[in-house]
Amino acid sequence: MNNNNFTEGDIVPKLLKFTLPVLVAISGVCLLWCSLREKTNNSKKETSKYEEELPTADRSKLTERQKKILQEEGLPTELNKLTQSQKIYIAVVEDALLYLDKQYEGVSFDFHTLRSASIMGKQELRFIPNGFDKEDKRNFVTVVKERDGSGYSDNYMLILVRESMENVIKSYMEDYFSKGDVKIYLRPGSTEIEYGDVINETTVIGKVQSRAAVFLPSDICPEDKFNTFIDDCLKWTNDNDIQCGYRFTTVERENYEKISQCNYTEFYYSRYIVNDASK
Repeated sequence: MNNNNFTEGDIVPKLLKFTLPVLVAISGVCLLWCSLREKTNNSKKETSKYEEELPTADRSKLTERQKKILQEEGLPTELNKLTQSQKIYIAVVEDALLYLDKQYEGVSFDFHTLRSASIMGKQELRFIPNGFDKEDKRNFVTVVKERDGSGYSDNYMLILVRESMENVIKSYMEDYFSKGDVKIYLRPGSTEIEYGDVINETTVIGKVQSRAAVFLPSDICPEDKFNTFIDDCLKWTNDNDIQCGYRFTTVERENYEKISQCNYTEFYYSRYIVNDASK
């Protein structure tokens, strides 16, 4: 009988004996190659993400403005000494400043604070326009980044129109009391005026919607005149298209002298108020 005649059952074990080690070796090489490729791709993705976080032209250095902010925050001013979270922090601030640069050419803003986005909220940054009182919280320019990353919004125009609108109302009230003392702290809510438009006590009429906190000493506006003054003020407001709501408050002269734009909300406690009304 010829021993060279193999059956199918004899051939399969012999093939496995020779091919199985080869297949295992090839598989190992493939797994190693895939692993290395994955690491390389991940490294590229991280680099790309990092490059997008730095708003400089080549994404590899800090701007002078960024260095100034970092120094004021007590952080290193060299990129390689910053942690990843610090790099993201300063890049976010610079991106918002670049937005303000584009919106309001020629205006300089000082960085104040950054509030990161919560689960349901939006990322908010606060700046102070150069030359404005940093102690007055009404001067905060709030820049909000949309959650979908589509862009920014801000309230700078509300700060620009506030003084003129405040002067319009204050002028009326001072004349009403024959140049008597009055303190007004106005917060615009919206305006139709755009950047580049002329802003003065005439142009703001009918184009600024706001609310004003009005404080008067009780010696010039005693209780028997308080309601009459309010009625007259509301009539003047409506007749002159002054789109403003008010909170009128009288306090004793001693307390009145202590009120400022930085602390006026503290005088809404009952121990200070003589008369108070919101309209």
